[in-house]
Amino acid sequence: MSKSLNIFAVCISVMLFGLWGSVFGRDQDTASSEKKTEKELERALQWLVSQRGKDWGWGGLETTQALLAVSLTRTGDPLERELTTKQMEVNLVLQLWRHHETPALTPAKIAMYSLALSANCHDPRQFHGHDLIGSLLHHEAESDSEFALCSLAVCSSGAHVRKRQIRRLLDIANSKHTVDSLGGVVLALQCIVRDHRNRNLQHYLKKPILALAHLQQSDGGFGSLHSTALAIQALGDETEAWNRSSAVSWLLDHQGPDGAFFDVTTTSEVILALAHKGLGSVREIDCDESPVDVEAPSAAIIPHLNILPEAKPNTTLKANKTISSASDKQKKPTGVIVTPKTESETEKNEDVTVSYTLWVGSNVTENYTISITTPHNSTFYNVMQLAAEKDTHYVFSATEWPNGHYVHTLAGFKEQPMSYHYWLLYRLPSLPDPSNPPVNQLVAPTGVDDLIVEDGEHYLFWYKKL
Repeated sequence: MSKSLNIFAVCISVMLFGLWGSVFGRDQDTASSEKKTEKELERALQWLVSQRGKDWGWGGLETTQALLAVSLTRTGDPLERELTTKQMEVNLVLQLWRHHETPALTPAKIAMYSLALSANCHDPRQFHGHDLIGSLLHHEAESDSEFALCSLAVCSSGAHVRKRQIRRLLDIANSKHTVDSLGGVVLALQCIVRDHRNRNLQHYLKKPILALAHLQQSDGGFGSLHSTALAIQALGDETEAWNRSSAVSWLLDHQGPDGAFFDVTTTSEVILALAHKGLGSVREIDCDESPVDVEAPSAAIIPHLNILPEAKPNTTLKANKTISSASDKQKKPTGVIVTPKTESETEKNEDVTVSYTLWVGSNVTENYTISITTPHNSTFYNVMQLAAEKDTHYVFSATEWPNGHYVHTLAGFKEQPMSYHYWLLYRLPSLPDPSNPPVNQLVAPTGVDDLIVEDGEHYLFWYKKL
């Protein structure tokens, strides 16, 4: 009997040891898998940032997708994200102003813009005189997947989703079985039930979540990179009905050697899935903290140019205006003034002459114009340097980034992102007239370093509220 008990004890010990080893092995595999995912996620983010243009955008709606990815993962410097947000806002303003010339914005596009604005603590309900959320509520998308995306955007902005829209979401959940429609519905309903007024809807999530989980294919994916990324965002850490690690592995199998997942839009979607920071997390961002004005670095020192100490500004200006000093409300930029080589060092037979105007205020309370002669093939940045040497009104500060200079201060007026005050550069066919200000279609198409000036052109830097 004693011998039998000993044998039984040994068997139990072996079983427990095997079970412990199995669990320990799975934990090691999970840790290894998560470490690999983090590494590939970092490569994808690096590729995405490398595709950003010199205007801080990615071009069109891709800027919105990429901005969501870098904002929700907190990638890069806050100032960089704010510059990208500014570029996106300019693009959207142009589309809103050109609605008679270009195809109208679809509800899905407005929803993406709204999500990106909310992710960066900008209210889409008060977008320069436009209520983007009100537009989504009054103009419903026809397709189920787009309608779900619009509902998510409305909820993420903090607005109340109407009962009629909730009923349609529930109808889609009960009748449609595509990854895109179910994924969008789950994300929208997950956001809606966070509102205490809609907590009773929690049990309605079980059916679409289960239906979406059952659409996972044998290879781990959900049909495409877009659909798989959306499904992972919607299903989250739900493990009973689907296999998350298998879906993530399927995504990583389609990653390119450079870290990309085909293009900017798809890479941005996959990043959100891998980072556990999907579109559903936009509403979780805390925007109640007091905004912090990000201080830009001092003026860049450019090699191969003469550097002079910053001169004290004149207190007597044109039109009885004064450049702010240390005692004024607007502080002068610190650092150095970057000035170019003298005209005698260049070939005079290839010179071009342009006008360079500064406007301050949406109502143009300050107006200065200077004529600049510069060598052929000069950039507008060269023009700015010459102007700063000749007239203290044109003293500027710029941040030097790997993809060019970003001018943030002119004539003592620094951009204020929190109040939407920015410097906008226009390239015009004639001298700017305050009584007939230029439309935003004439905003310069590129940055100051890539803008080659031509003889007889007119340039305007306008400090205004967007």
